[in-house]
Amino acid sequence: MAPPAPVPEAPPADPNEAPRGPGQQWGQPAQGADRGWDAPEGTPAAGTPEPSGAWDAPGRGDQPSWGSPVDPSAAPAPAEEPWGTPVQPRPPQAEGWSAPAEPQGPQEAWGGPARSPQDWSAPLEPQPSHESWSAPAEPQGPQEAWGGPAHSQRDWSAPAEPQGPPPGWNDPAGAQPPQEGWSAPGTGPQPGWGQAAQNQGNPGTSPEAWGTPYAGQPAYAGDTPYPGTAPAPYGGTESGPYEPGQGEPGPSAGENQSDSYGFLYGGGDRGAPSGPQGPDGPDEPYGYEDDAYDPGPPPPRRRSRRGLVIGLVASVVVLALIGAGAGWYVYTLPQPEEATAEYEAAWEEQDYARLAAVTTGEDAETVMGGIDTGLGVEAVDVEVGTPVTEGGTGSAPYEVTVSLTNADDWGWEGELPLLREDGEWWVEFSPEVAFPGLGEGQVLARTAVWGERGRILAADGTRLDTPDVAGSLQMIVGALGEADEEDAERLGPAYDVGDTVGVSGLQRTYEEHLAGEAATTILMVDAAEAEDLASVEVTEENTVAALDGSDGADITTSIDMGVQNAAANAIIKADDPAGLVAVRPSTGEILAAVNVPGGFNRAFEGQYPPGSAFKIITYSSLLDNGLSVDATMECPEEYDLGGWPFRNAGGAEYGAQTVTEAFATSCNTSLVQEVDQYLNPETLQASAEQFGMNAPLDIGVPTHEPSFPPVDSSTMMGAQGIGQGQILTSPLHMATVPAAVADGSWRHPVLVTEPAQEDLPGPNPIGNAEALRPMMRAVVTEGTAKDVAFQGEVYGKTGSAEFGTPEEDEELPTHAWMVGYKGDVAFAVVVDGGGGGGSVAGPLAADFTNAL
Repeated sequence: MAPPAPVPEAPPADPNEAPRGPGQQWGQPAQGADRGWDAPEGTPAAGTPEPSGAWDAPGRGDQPSWGSPVDPSAAPAPAEEPWGTPVQPRPPQAEGWSAPAEPQGPQEAWGGPARSPQDWSAPLEPQPSHESWSAPAEPQGPQEAWGGPAHSQRDWSAPAEPQGPPPGWNDPAGAQPPQEGWSAPGTGPQPGWGQAAQNQGNPGTSPEAWGTPYAGQPAYAGDTPYPGTAPAPYGGTESGPYEPGQGEPGPSAGENQSDSYGFLYGGGDRGAPSGPQGPDGPDEPYGYEDDAYDPGPPPPRRRSRRGLVIGLVASVVVLALIGAGAGWYVYTLPQPEEATAEYEAAWEEQDYARLAAVTTGEDAETVMGGIDTGLGVEAVDVEVGTPVTEGGTGSAPYEVTVSLTNADDWGWEGELPLLREDGEWWVEFSPEVAFPGLGEGQVLARTAVWGERGRILAADGTRLDTPDVAGSLQMIVGALGEADEEDAERLGPAYDVGDTVGVSGLQRTYEEHLAGEAATTILMVDAAEAEDLASVEVTEENTVAALDGSDGADITTSIDMGVQNAAANAIIKADDPAGLVAVRPSTGEILAAVNVPGGFNRAFEGQYPPGSAFKIITYSSLLDNGLSVDATMECPEEYDLGGWPFRNAGGAEYGAQTVTEAFATSCNTSLVQEVDQYLNPETLQASAEQFGMNAPLDIGVPTHEPSFPPVDSSTMMGAQGIGQGQILTSPLHMATVPAAVADGSWRHPVLVTEPAQEDLPGPNPIGNAEALRPMMRAVVTEGTAKDVAFQGEVYGKTGSAEFGTPEEDEELPTHAWMVGYKGDVAFAVVVDGGGGGGSVAGPLAADFTNAL
């Protein structure tokens, strides 16, 4: 800004004393002199009229603004605040510009005392009311903020246009294009007051007129003071186009006063003095020291609250983090529930080493394990309640129920004392914790008194556990005897050495079921006394609980006494040791099991190569892997496979045969050819396992597990394909093979039906069972068993299984096999070393089936 200019003298008091030329403003050079507000004394030219209104009266639509020529015909306005009249400090106004006005002392304001002896005041016209810059205007009293009486007829209830924050003096300024008028719509172009002089090329315009916030720049920096209104275009007044030297446009009548010159001097501060006496008014930059204008102390600047807000937010965040950290620390501290939950889980799993890991005090593993052993605990169900703590100690109640071998369930209640050490919670263990009242060196033990033992029955209810039953059934039922130490340890604390127990067969397997639940007395005794409970006297003092017992339950087998008798009558004719097993194809139930002679249950436990009886499985595998039932097979006397010559029984040769004929005549040489062409070791083994091989036959008594070992050569595959090689099976298993063809599925054999056996494997479907049936029928009608006197529709397969070590020029001995089915009864007969299947085993099978 330009340096301060010489102090001017006040204008003449007489409005006509120093008339100005047309278009000359206050702050513009008089008589064309190129001087601004700081023009030296005496510059006003004669004939230039004075402003018709006081400086604090904003321009109106009905009169020119400050700096515009006064119409001589206009009636003088009543004097309101003559220039030079002292103005008392005003109280804060309800409607400030941007900030509440503070009380002002005497100052050279628009109405303050003038230093000039000349009276600048003139009668004022009634002034329009002033509108608030930042709040909706409300009806005003007689005195408005500008110091003039309220004469505005404006409808104050009309909604104000949207307002934006007005720019201040420090807003960037730039050249402005012509803009729209500031007046409300419908008022027409009006002169604005306080706008910057835009006609910079006019020689009558000062480079720094007081109405110009920045020299040579527009007041509004390219924007309107707030959204919704715009300055009147430079080029129009009420009387016509704008001319150089003409007064600046001013606000129209009824216009919001905040839309006029006062904005420039108020700096956007609500309540600040308006007009030239306001902050940064026209006198401020020039520092007229002997002017009457005294701006007074500048209004206090608002302190930025950003730092305060940031500080508060930071404090809140820090406190939140501290709280969260403290909460997390508390949350992650070990809790007593962790110890009690682990104790509970370990107890239920009977893992007492794990239980001891959350305890202090005595050896919990030894004490708890001793209770388990002494009582014969099978299962534990425990529930620990919610811990209650105070400081570093606490407790939690518990309830436990134990399932005992051969006795009713039993349970008790107790309490777990809790202790916090080194930040961790522990169960403070002692024998009292394990069982209330249990002292040091004491254990829990039990004595038993047995009730009546259950019976073993045939399917029709016939009792099988009597001395008069056949020896084959006795081997299945088993025997009773006195428990030895091994038995007592196996069966648990309910048993003592010398008690009657099952020692073999079903009696041993189903001991607990048959024995029932003993009447049990639970004792609390010293550990030494528990070693010989038989010598301990049961008293009221050492008795903890007495549990009622129950008699044993019966078991029912699948043995059909009619089928059993038929089998026994048939097998008794064997000249050599023999065994016969009959099963029901539809269920897998074992109907009969007979052995001759007695003493060895070969029916279940005998191990034999199956011989040609195994060809049922081999042909099933061939049909599954591509052989057609309508194919033609060649049966030479001998066929070399892998360097081993295969021959037929008796040196037979049949030539071309159908598949059924080759099966019925049991031709070995034709079969190994097809095995070599269609099968491999894996596919043949898979078929064997489909019929139950390489898996245990769990029926409740000892059995032989049929085995089909893997093969590593075509020769061995050919040998096992005809039932030789390393295959070993039993009559029980071989009875299930024809049963699978009869039913269409291989089923695991079943001996005990009540209680029902659990976890039995499901049936295995046999894909070509229907094709195998006529082939098995042909064995009886036209094959190797055609000379056997079978009655009725019997399906079968004979087999002669070589065994032993061959000697020079001697044939190997053979086991005789005959397997098949009639109706819903399948059978397998083996004669140990008996010879030919059709000639030896066949007649026994015929006697059996004919008796059904």
